[in-house]
This record gives sequence, C-alpha cells and structure tokens, in this order.
Amino acid sequence: MKGFTLIEVLVSLLILSIVAAAGLSSISFSTQSFLTLKDNFYNSTIAENVLLLSYYDDNFLTNNITSQQEVLMGSSYIWKRDINIDKSQNSLSISVEVNSELQSNPYKLEIFKTIK
Repeated sequence: MKGFTLIEVLVSLLILSIVAAAGLSSISFSTQSFLTLKDNFYNSTIAENVLLLSYYDDNFLTNNITSQQEVLMGSSYIWKRDINIDKSQNSLSISVEVNSELQSNPYKLEIFKTIK
C-alpha cells in the first residue's frame, strides 16, 4: 500500500497548526511594536516642534495657545503647553505634553529659556 495513514496526516496537521500559530503570534507582536514606535516618534516630533517654536518665535510663545490638536499621518494628537516664569533666575520653563489615541501615558518634554 502507498500513501499516508490517518494518524500521520493528523500529526502533520498538528505540527503545521503549531507552526502557523507561532508565526501569526510573531507577526502580531511585530505589528504592535511597529505601531508603538511610530506613535512614540510622532509624539516626540510634535513635542519638539512646539518647544522649538516656543523657544525661537516670541509670537508663538506669547499667543496664549495652551492646547491644540494636530493630525499627523492620519492619527490625532493633542499637545498641551505650560509656561512657568522664574523671576529669581530670569528664566522661563516651557513644558509640552503630547497625548495620542494609541497610548494612555503622555509624552513630555521641557526646555528652559532665559529672559532679558
């Protein structure tokens, strides 16, 4: 007789299903890691842009906008800016917090600027 027995076919299907499940799990983890990295990159880019504009552009620094929504590559991000004045050291503390749809914890950056 030629061919495979029912037991051999079932064992090969079991091995194939285990390998397929491991492969799908790996792809799912890789996709989630990519989305997290992409979201972190966009959060940091928005925070850095707001900080740089606040630092170098006095009109942007004094425009009284403390929060704004940005859409970057189809995803929505909300940034909040907080400015504190330290008169004893003649400096400003400018902090930016960026929240995204994907992550629950915000991304925060802070910079200091001396005032005249």
